[in-house]
Amino acid sequence: VFFWMLTSSFKQQVDIYTIPPKWFDFTPTLDNYREALTRTPFARYMTNSLVVATCSSLLGLVIGVPAAYSIARYRQTKLSLSLLTARLLPGVAYLVPFFVAFTALRMVGTYPALILSHVIITFPLTVFIMVNFFAALPQEVYDAAEVDGCGKLETFARIAVPLTRPGMLTAGILAFIFSWNDFKMALILSDGDSRTLPVAVFNFVHEASLDWGPMMAYASIIMLPVFVLTLAAQRHIVTGMTMGSVK
Repeated sequence: VFFWMLTSSFKQQVDIYTIPPKWFDFTPTLDNYREALTRTPFARYMTNSLVVATCSSLLGLVIGVPAAYSIARYRQTKLSLSLLTARLLPGVAYLVPFFVAFTALRMVGTYPALILSHVIITFPLTVFIMVNFFAALPQEVYDAAEVDGCGKLETFARIAVPLTRPGMLTAGILAFIFSWNDFKMALILSDGDSRTLPVAVFNFVHEASLDWGPMMAYASIIMLPVFVLTLAAQRHIVTGMTMGSVK
């Protein structure tokens, strides 16, 4: 699918509809990318996606890491079950409450509305990744901190957090990717100025036709930052997930 999308982004419209598809026997063109970047305010949509994904990931870490520590350290199974239940609910279940609330607050089409809605994605993800890291820390570490006079908050900030930085990096990267790719929340809660890149793909959907070439070019551009980020942080992600699963 990815290869078809990438090759289609360099094809003319007639070559895309060819059956069987032409995988290599076609004349490449950059017209699709040129049209994708000029028909829409790409720079604005890219900025929107970066701001929303970055802020929602950071906010998910800020509230998710302490929650994960509390669950792992004090065996709060009820809180863990509540978060799991909330995470299992389909994202569309939150759309109507969010839309009603943000409409009443006149926040639809703003960064805060999109960021807060994406926290529904990033917060549970962060919690369930970080719980394994905090649970893997030996009890002796906490005992040594108490002997040295550390309180609960100091133990968390000075002992637990530094020892679980690989997990925080892993959670942050995965949260960013999930937020970057989100479509439903951004479709309902954004407007013309605050659209993110996945929603902007709709600009190439018409009533009676689809501009497959520019659409595939746009989709390839959307995937590029995530692809580069994943390759750059692949070692950290694998290390982090492995460390969090072995006690």
